[in-house]
Amino acid sequence: MASDKKKSTGAPPLDFAKILSRTVIACGLIVLIGGGVLLEGQVERYLMRDGRFYLERAPEYGDPPPNLHIEGLRYTRRDMVAKIFEEDLGRSVFLLPLDRRRAELLANSWVKEATVSRLWPNRIDVRVVERKPVAFVKQQGGADTTVIDGDGVLMDAPPAASFSLPVVAGVGPDVADEVRRFRMHRVERLIRDLGDRVKAIGEIDASDAENLRVVQPFRGRAVTLILGNRNFQMRYNNFLSMSDQLLEKLPNAVTFDLRLEEQVTAAEEQKIGRKHGE
Repeated sequence: MASDKKKSTGAPPLDFAKILSRTVIACGLIVLIGGGVLLEGQVERYLMRDGRFYLERAPEYGDPPPNLHIEGLRYTRRDMVAKIFEEDLGRSVFLLPLDRRRAELLANSWVKEATVSRLWPNRIDVRVVERKPVAFVKQQGGADTTVIDGDGVLMDAPPAASFSLPVVAGVGPDVADEVRRFRMHRVERLIRDLGDRVKAIGEIDASDAENLRVVQPFRGRAVTLILGNRNFQMRYNNFLSMSDQLLEKLPNAVTFDLRLEEQVTAAEEQKIGRKHGE
């Protein structure tokens, strides 16, 4: 016979001990988090307001701040770098925006790399790597006041600096950055290949990076040497070794195409001349 007992369908009894334990843990976490936030806020206020963390102003106007340490400058003016940190003077180094100051340093065309570090309690270290000038940029009017590095970045030549560099045409500010960079990579390789002999060169024409031209004085005249895009040292040396024979046969030649190692094509004042070696 079926049992008359009713089946139990109600919820299981509550475990008040577990509920109490979880409530205590949750309250403890809330207290810890709140205390941590409060403590963090107190620490931040301490770092911002305590004078021991302040970036000091220079005792005399125009001098760099004593706790701003700058390294790596050769062509970049120190006062221009110090001016970037002007609004940070007299307040805590904790507030100094490191990434923004680094970006402002990199906005200077001479600065290739820069790091800005905060050293407690109140010192800022700035380390700069400057660009290396490779050549002067030929500009209209012949003013050689702009220099360029191997990546095609243009910089104003410092007034007090003295450079012994060739002049390069075809890499001025009117040339697109990517094109200028490509041309200067080719020019830099030419300069590296020629070594000390580049001192004899008056101008490098990089308007056509596949056909670099150099202009230099040679035996009382200005000659143009077409060196192409590779084997610069060998082609230049070929010209020097053959120069006596070339000038004897072509005394009025002013342009020499050296792109073919077996022969040299010469031209006299824009007129096509004979091929030496044919």
